[in-house]
Amino acid sequence: MSSKLRIISGTLGSRRIKTSKNANLKPTPEKLREKIFSWLKPNIENSECLDLFAGSGSLGIEAISNGAKSCTFIEQNPSLYRNLKDNISSLNVVDKSKLHRTRAEDFVRRFKEKGFNIIFFDPPYARDYYGDFLCKVIDRVSLSGTIIYVEQSAHDKVLKNQNLKMLKTSKTGDALGSIFTVNK
Repeated sequence: MSSKLRIISGTLGSRRIKTSKNANLKPTPEKLREKIFSWLKPNIENSECLDLFAGSGSLGIEAISNGAKSCTFIEQNPSLYRNLKDNISSLNVVDKSKLHRTRAEDFVRRFKEKGFNIIFFDPPYARDYYGDFLCKVIDRVSLSGTIIYVEQSAHDKVLKNQNLKMLKTSKTGDALGSIFTVNK
């Protein structure tokens, strides 16, 4: 079962992508995505992005639509990965996309490149990825000055981390989205 999600802005604005009705998938609400990308607009052009828990790929695809040089998508679920691959192909952004079907933890552990300018960190709310694992993400795949978008349940406390400086935060429905910059 699938539904359609609208790309908000940029060159792919108003195009639709498939999203699964998977109970573990919670696409970022449209109003929150609109706000996030208005905040990121000054930094997104030619950036290299990481969509760490990609799901439908809406955050990474939105980044490409708004001028990101590339986006690396990480998704471990086989059916979500196939759907993500189809979305990237149907939007003709294969040349700006790198897809990995693996666990986020494994990708971060094996990562040996220079790091990303923007990271979308939107894990399943039910698991605790906001402590030790987020520290590993900051340590291994970010640069000093990297911007990290963190989405968590609006019922949780706003994230605090000594290596992150909060720039903006917004709540929409059950989602709390925050933009941080990395201080290494």
